[in-house]
Amino acid sequence: MTENDTGAARTIAGIGLLGIALTHILEAPDAFADAGYIGGLFVASVVGSVVLSAVLTSTDDTRAWTAAGGLAALVLLGYILSRTTGLPGFTDYVGVWDEPLGLASMVAEGLVVCVTAGVLATGPYLKRSRERSARGAEMRRPAAQS
Repeated sequence: MTENDTGAARTIAGIGLLGIALTHILEAPDAFADAGYIGGLFVASVVGSVVLSAVLTSTDDTRAWTAAGGLAALVLLGYILSRTTGLPGFTDYVGVWDEPLGLASMVAEGLVVCVTAGVLATGPYLKRSRERSARGAEMRRPAAQS
């Protein structure tokens, strides 16, 4: 997959990231009321999602894809933990899986994770990543002694 071929993937991931941001904006007031740090995490996810969505519109860099997929995976993990074990000071939602905005957010997060995995699993990205790693290793290698 070349950089030109990823236009659709970048669009889908960008929309997914904006979906994550929107659901968290709508739920932020309740999150702050439930536990202040949860509200802070919601704000961080909104800011991160919007920034990464904007970054993906202008670049196809592996680091941007990794950050987008990582953010979506972390937000999804937080949601799953809040519904299974609960989070410190935030256990009211354990077992509550039918909240519409929560479900919408899980769909958006899963979409971004899947698209990111698909893009990063393609050959050119892996090749570029290996080339960068090899260049970095060469730069760190000590010069030959005379």
